[in-house]
Amino acid sequence: MTRTRMRAGIVTAAAASAIALTVLAPASASWGTCDGGSGGTAATGSGSSCNSGRYINPFRHQSWYAGRIDMGVDYMPNHRYPVRAIGKAKVIGSDSRSGWPGGHFVWYKLLRGDHEGNIIYVAETMKRLVPRGTIVGPGDRIATALPHGTGIEMGWANRRGVTRASRCYSEGMETHSGKEMGRFLKELGADVIKPVRHAPDYPTGKRC
Repeated sequence: MTRTRMRAGIVTAAAASAIALTVLAPASASWGTCDGGSGGTAATGSGSSCNSGRYINPFRHQSWYAGRIDMGVDYMPNHRYPVRAIGKAKVIGSDSRSGWPGGHFVWYKLLRGDHEGNIIYVAETMKRLVPRGTIVGPGDRIATALPHGTGIEMGWANRRGVTRASRCYSEGMETHSGKEMGRFLKELGADVIKPVRHAPDYPTGKRC
């Protein structure tokens, strides 16, 4: 475990107690499927995430609370739920002894669509992480989220599993990287506590 990841975990733990939550509306959620080929559009939203490939809303038909945006986007499950891959992907890291609250951290690389090559992390209160090297499809389970502790955080990472904003993040900061993930999730039909209108839906530009 790198010192950067440990620092990110400590900061996130300190921030968790101040998390602001809003309930998701499962009835209005959709898979937000983006089908490949020309003219492909999302079931909800029309962002660049839907130009090609197939991505899904990972919270479809589940009851979650959307939390704040920091290094990524925070969510708390109302029940025990599978954590689902957004698209076809390869799990490039799976750590159940990380420095994050809850101790769990998994990250995967998207293999299809216009976000191909982007790496997404999911961290915190989970169990049953799939092992490194696993190939998963859209909607496949990569871990199981638990309805206690700090919930989960989802955001962008690099191949080593270091969160994109970890170098510049400080307590309570709403980062550019977090907004980018919020925009991506919103376009797929997920709830986000704060509207994200002026950020790309992929990791680019400034980190914080």
